[in-house]
Amino acid sequence: MNDTPRRKTQHTANSWEDVVSENQHVEQWQQSAFHAAVEKLQAGHGNPDTVMRMGEAFGRGLFAQHIKHKTSTWTIKEWIMEIQKEVYKPLGTEFTFTKISPDVATTFMNRNPLAQSSHEQAAASLFSFGVLRGLFRSAFPKGELVLNDKGNEDHPEIFFKTHASSKDTLERERTIRTLTFLKQEEGT
Repeated sequence: MNDTPRRKTQHTANSWEDVVSENQHVEQWQQSAFHAAVEKLQAGHGNPDTVMRMGEAFGRGLFAQHIKHKTSTWTIKEWIMEIQKEVYKPLGTEFTFTKISPDVATTFMNRNPLAQSSHEQAAASLFSFGVLRGLFRSAFPKGELVLNDKGNEDHPEIFFKTHASSKDTLERERTIRTLTFLKQEEGT
């Protein structure tokens, strides 16, 4: 069926994914997606898993819009360089990578403006982790992010594994419990 010019001009954005292709303000998209996740949580229509899933969807959308076209095959080092330049630098988020090998990278998130500005600390942490997971799993579908919660509670260590073990596949649920519990202990 042919689209007439009239139909094309009547198209309106139905979701943040539509807006991403039309607008280049990554921080505003993140705020919109995060607020939608928090509203769903506060309205009782969601839970911590919902917040992380919405973050993952947002991360996959960012990957598709800003990074996917760069290459069809990724090394972990190339992926890190691209997400820092294309996504996290515009968001003001900073990481310190302590190890980068062909299959594993280790990092700490030093600065997360979303979590710093939010009154919903647990939701902000879950959403941010979900965004990171969505970005990573878009490039490495067999991979997983593993959270080391035994160190610094303010800046937990995150392992990016390009090939997840069967134990790592259960990590998502543990991460939700860990991030929710850590933020509740802080009184937020």
